[in-house]
Order: sequence, then C-alpha cells, then structure tokens
Amino acid sequence: TITRGQDVYRRSAELGYWLAEPYWGRGIMTAAVAGMTALAFASYGDLLRIHAEPYARNRGSRRVLEKNGYQLEGILRQSVVKAGEILDSCVYARLRETEK
Repeated sequence: TITRGQDVYRRSAELGYWLAEPYWGRGIMTAAVAGMTALAFASYGDLLRIHAEPYARNRGSRRVLEKNGYQLEGILRQSVVKAGEILDSCVYARLRETEK
C-alpha cells in the first residue's frame, strides 16, 4: 500500500507490503514494489519521496527496497516491539529525482 502523509508530510508517502513465506525468493515483491513506486510517482505529481520501514533483521525486505533504488537513511534502534521482542527498524527512501 501507499499512504500519503498529511500536513507538512503531504509530499511524502509510506510504502508498506507483506508477502507470505511460500512465495519468498521469486522476485514477486521486487516487481510489486517497482510497480507501486512507479504508479505512486506517476499518480501523485507533487510527491517528492516514498519511504518504507522494514525490520533491520529482515534482509530480504531490505534487499527488495535496495533493488528498487531505495536508499538506507538510518536505523531506528529499539523502535518496534513484535510478539514481545524489541527490534530495530530501518528507514529507506526513494526520491522523485532518482526516477528514470
């Protein structure tokens, strides 16, 4: 999903995605993120950036973003709690100016 920001974040959007484990490693999410990114920038002419926040340990999700031109902007230490476990997350972003 693409969720546009509001107020001072109105020219930014967050990308979120999930894929069931049996489908991992097939390029499905890499293609989906490519399509969603292109569609978001085409649909929202004033959009400057799209960001995503995968768990730091989720190497596959991080790689999907990197393959699509998203750059790591930082690691948010102890920023999420999942099933009682405290995890780090990452901030990845792609700027409109990097569009081909």
